[in-house]
Amino acid sequence: MQIYLVGGAIRDRLLGFSPPYENDWVVVNAKPDDLEKKGYKKVGKSFPVYINPETGEEYALARRESKSGSGYHGFDFDISPNISLEEDLARRDLTINAIAQDENGQIIDPYKGQEDLENRKLRHVSKAFKEDPLRVLRISRFKAKLHNLGFTITEETLNLISEIVKSGELLSLVPERIWLETEKTLKHSRFDQYFKTLIQINALNQVYPDLVGLKKDFFSNSIFQQASQEEVSTKYRFASIFYVLLKEGNINIKNIIESMQKSMNFPNSFKEIPLLLNNTFTLIDRDISEFSAEHILIIIEKLNALKKPKNIDMVFRLISMDLDKDFNDKKEILEKSLASALTIQINNIKEEGLHGSAIGEKLRELRLNKIQETL
Repeated sequence: MQIYLVGGAIRDRLLGFSPPYENDWVVVNAKPDDLEKKGYKKVGKSFPVYINPETGEEYALARRESKSGSGYHGFDFDISPNISLEEDLARRDLTINAIAQDENGQIIDPYKGQEDLENRKLRHVSKAFKEDPLRVLRISRFKAKLHNLGFTITEETLNLISEIVKSGELLSLVPERIWLETEKTLKHSRFDQYFKTLIQINALNQVYPDLVGLKKDFFSNSIFQQASQEEVSTKYRFASIFYVLLKEGNINIKNIIESMQKSMNFPNSFKEIPLLLNNTFTLIDRDISEFSAEHILIIIEKLNALKKPKNIDMVFRLISMDLDKDFNDKKEILEKSLASALTIQINNIKEEGLHGSAIGEKLRELRLNKIQETL
């Protein structure tokens, strides 16, 4: 039994990225029993993947793949002990991901991945690349991850991608898997390159039908440059897409994001900021001279800031990425007004004997007066 470190950990180390690396291991000349006897726990359903009980890292038996159906699930696997390391590496998507290292630190690189790292090329290992539609998303994600290093997709690989797109197999991708690739992409500063690549290869409409019609220059907006800053979280990067949609006059971002969530089942936390923005942006974007006490209170109410004061900061952290506008004064007005409004609580009117809707109306009246005092 021989064990090799493979894939991303070697690629990232050779590129000079700082650890930690995501270690993946392939086991050659072994059977499932060999790993199970060592206490490794099987977790793979489609093919045997095992977890090392000491490190928690994944170990997969070397395997061959053959296309047997549509989509990225449509494969048969052979895990015979006589499958070589080179055969296992041949099934991988890109040459830069098909590099291995043995237990002595010796690099095994049968598909010239190091050469492509040096030349900054994203190149398929074999024509089997086109058998898995998920690889369209993966190579787009690697374009985002490695864009700042100058990586480009080779013409031959672009041709294979074009065949996948034309085949319609992208439509077979499970929506949850699309979201997983999306979330991974949002961790990269140049996440915009992922979407630009999908547009370039005419795949965006199949992968994200709710974003149909977006042009490549959409992701050239300066807001995405601000969203690429290292300290910006994935949620704000995701929300930046919807802010640009709003700026360009799309008034249905609520429908768009809810449709996307329904299909991809992403966490509610990723739609919170876009929906708050959808409720308030046209009000916030008005000239500051229109910020009367009534206008301010409406914004506060639509942000649900009386219950969640942090919502003001959440929205302004996003729109502050727009260097074409200055929202600082508006944020200051809203925060001061909210602080004043929050001094009015139910205890202020409990002696007035009000009931039902009259309580809410009185609270709003008092809060409006308090806000007026701050202006």
